[in-house]
Amino acid sequence: MEKRAFGNTGLMTTVLGFGGFHLLEIPVLEANYLLNRYLDAGGNYIETAASYGNGESERKIGQCVAHRRSEYILATKTGERKKEGASRSLDRSLENLKTDYIDLFIMHGVGTMEELDQILAPGGAIEAAEQAREEGKIHHIGISMHGQPDVLIRALKEYPFEAVMTTINYYDHFNFPEIQDELVPLAKEKGAAIILMKPVADGLLWRSSEVAFRYALSQPVSIVVAGMNNREMLEADLSYVDQFSPMSEEETDQLYTNAPELSNYVCRQCGKCIPCPEG
Repeated sequence: MEKRAFGNTGLMTTVLGFGGFHLLEIPVLEANYLLNRYLDAGGNYIETAASYGNGESERKIGQCVAHRRSEYILATKTGERKKEGASRSLDRSLENLKTDYIDLFIMHGVGTMEELDQILAPGGAIEAAEQAREEGKIHHIGISMHGQPDVLIRALKEYPFEAVMTTINYYDHFNFPEIQDELVPLAKEKGAAIILMKPVADGLLWRSSEVAFRYALSQPVSIVVAGMNNREMLEADLSYVDQFSPMSEEETDQLYTNAPELSNYVCRQCGKCIPCPEG
C-alpha cells in the first residue's frame, strides 16, 4: 500500500487509515477480522477516540490487535480540555488499547475559539500532552475539528501541532472552501500532517464512493481515514487504494460541475440565482 510522509514527524503512513468509530456497530469477532485484514493488506494507521462508546472502540482495538502493536501507528483522541482530565483520559486510553504509548494524541473536536483557548491555557490539555510526551506515553500531538476551519487555522498559528484532522470531500468543497484554500497550505507550511476524514461525507457520497475516494486520495494530505464496519466496505476501500491514479485538474472541475450529489443541495458560487442588477 502506498505510503506518504506524515508531516515532519518522520513517520510514513499508508494512504488508507482505519477509523475506529464504526467498530461500535459490530461484535468483537467481526472487529477482529476487519482490523487484522487491514493490517495484513499493508495498512499501518489505526485511529480511535476515548469518547467512541465510552472507550468501547479502544477496547476492541486493544483486544484485537495489541499483539501486533509494532505494525501500526496508533492515534487516539481526548475531548478533555483541562490538564487533569486529559491526563486521566490518556491513561484510560492506554489501558483500553493495551499499550504503553500512543503515536498521536489528538485534541478531539476543538470547534470553538473558547475551546482552543482552554486547551492552550496554563492548566489546559496541551500541558497534559506535553508532559505525556516527555514521559514517553505519547509521541506526537494533533488537533481535530469538524466544519469551518477558522479554529484550526488559528491553532496552527499559535501552537506547533504536528497533525491536523479535517473534513475534505467534494461535497463539502463548496461548503467549506477555506479548508483547501487556507488550512491545507498553512499546514504544509508548518510541516503538520494533514489527516483527511469523511471522504464520503458521512455516507452522503456512498453511491459514488469510488470517485469520492479517488478525489480524497488526490488531495495533498498524508492519509485518508475511513470508518469500516463490514468486509465488503473494507475490501472496496482497499481496492480504491490499489487502483488509485491521481485525479487531474480537468477531472476535478468536471466532478464539481456534474456530480449528482451536488445538484440542488450545494452552492457552487456560480451566481445564477442572483437577481439581474438591471432588473
